[in-house]
Amino acid sequence: MRFSHYAIPRESLLNKRADVTPGGEYVTPFKVPRHRPLPIFLLSFSQDPSKRFGASLGTLSSGRVGITELCVTNLRLAVCIAIRYSAVRRQFGPTPDEELPVLEYQTQQWRLLPYVAAVYVISHFSRRLHGEFVNFMIASMMGDKSDRQAELGREIHAISSTSKPLSGFTARDGIQECREACGGHGYLAVNRLGVLRDDNDPNLTYEGDNHVLLQQTSNYLLSLLTDKMAGGVVSSPLGSVDILDSYQTVLRRRFSPPSTTSHLTHTDVLPVYEWLVCHLCVESHHRLEQELSRKKNGFIAREESQVFYSHTLSLVFLEYLVVRWFAEFVEGARQEGGGLYSVLCRLGNLYSVWCLHKHSAVLYEGGYFTSPGDAQLVKDSVLHFCRELKDEAVSLVDVIAPPDFILNSPIGHSSGQVP
Repeated sequence: MRFSHYAIPRESLLNKRADVTPGGEYVTPFKVPRHRPLPIFLLSFSQDPSKRFGASLGTLSSGRVGITELCVTNLRLAVCIAIRYSAVRRQFGPTPDEELPVLEYQTQQWRLLPYVAAVYVISHFSRRLHGEFVNFMIASMMGDKSDRQAELGREIHAISSTSKPLSGFTARDGIQECREACGGHGYLAVNRLGVLRDDNDPNLTYEGDNHVLLQQTSNYLLSLLTDKMAGGVVSSPLGSVDILDSYQTVLRRRFSPPSTTSHLTHTDVLPVYEWLVCHLCVESHHRLEQELSRKKNGFIAREESQVFYSHTLSLVFLEYLVVRWFAEFVEGARQEGGGLYSVLCRLGNLYSVWCLHKHSAVLYEGGYFTSPGDAQLVKDSVLHFCRELKDEAVSLVDVIAPPDFILNSPIGHSSGQVP
């Protein structure tokens, strides 16, 4: 639809938080600095003195919250197809007369099972984030103008700005891995893995470029660290950033392998992630200060402190929150009893050590890992939990799979009868 020389009546304005006067002047209740080095959607929150701005930011999160769930859905369908096919596709074996299902091979487990765990863990995260967002919107519609509501808006905005990239990257890589792990049948159009890859691709773009969105989260975290360094207290309604309030104490920690097991669990991983968040936040702050000290303006300084610093900080922060929320969920399952705790615990363990493995270099650079065996322990833990979940894999995807006529993939049929 296109309009040419069409006057929009003023009563049609969506002017809850801003307005245009009859004289054509844009007015807003928020105090906006006159000389901003960045457009408003890239600014550090600390540059805007009005907390009410947070309430506006929170309402922008609906699309990103929804896309997070869409990405998980696409990945869920892909792992259902790949795991079911891997359980029935036989190739090679220890004797000429025996062929093993490819899921029995360590390589296939290492390629696919972390994405099964990712589906469960990120699904729980997306549902909880959706619930928090709905509560925020209800309070906004009921006229809540409290400081807590404004802070909650900022926090949800920061979380959703990285939940979309993290879920999008995970789904993109997971669907591709599923496609390749199914060989030529994975490429065959009728089996739908290529379709899922195409369907998921737009999730990496709309509602904001992912690499720009990551700056929203790092801006939020850096503003909180700046406030802390100035003598303030760091806290948030959902508690996602409270660890920064004790960042100096956290940064004095060093890795200590568990004494009772030969592998890491999600409870072992959480303190490591706390250190990573604090370390990367401080390093990002220092990098930004260095760039500013070179007489670069705010725009250039911020742009040149993203890669390996702020960009990584945002992803690590959200991985930490995803693991933490799932650990709380698993603990609730333990207290309720029943048979779910054990398998949920293994899913959380696998996802957490799999994510942590990507950050081994940072852990060594920052001095948290001090022994060559520390990174090896992480690798061994990934393989350990892959082996533990291998026999559960088909049941785990059967739980989350839609009916066959919706999955609509011959190699992913629930009967295991592959044509």
